[in-house]
Amino acid sequence: MQTFTATEFTACNLNHLFTRAELETLAWMAEGKENSAIGLLRGHGEPGAKKLVSSVLHKLNCNNRCLAIARAFSSGYLKAARNTLQVVAALLIVVSGISAGTGTGDSFLRTASSRTQSAQRVRWEEVLPANHGGAA
Repeated sequence: MQTFTATEFTACNLNHLFTRAELETLAWMAEGKENSAIGLLRGHGEPGAKKLVSSVLHKLNCNNRCLAIARAFSSGYLKAARNTLQVVAALLIVVSGISAGTGTGDSFLRTASSRTQSAQRVRWEEVLPANHGGAA
């Protein structure tokens, strides 16, 4: 199986749907690169990258990049590195805490809520252990 690993994502050519250039382009698309950046990374200009992106979109039967990346993930053509997912999750928690004014993710964990299957609101503070003396 042919693969290409970009910085954070690996594109896998499961059933030989993509050419090597399209596989590389798919990985860079997942990284959020624009056509001009993909062209530079691949060693050619923006028009060539635009053609490759168009080809990837066509093969995944999509009309935009976001849908193409989602379909590529769900079909197994794209995989994220495990450590990448952990870093992103940790970053989101810390950023949420900073935006709440605490500087940590604790406030986020205590005040966020989620819907259960019975559509009732459940507060995380009811599920998680006590906050050990700190006020939320």
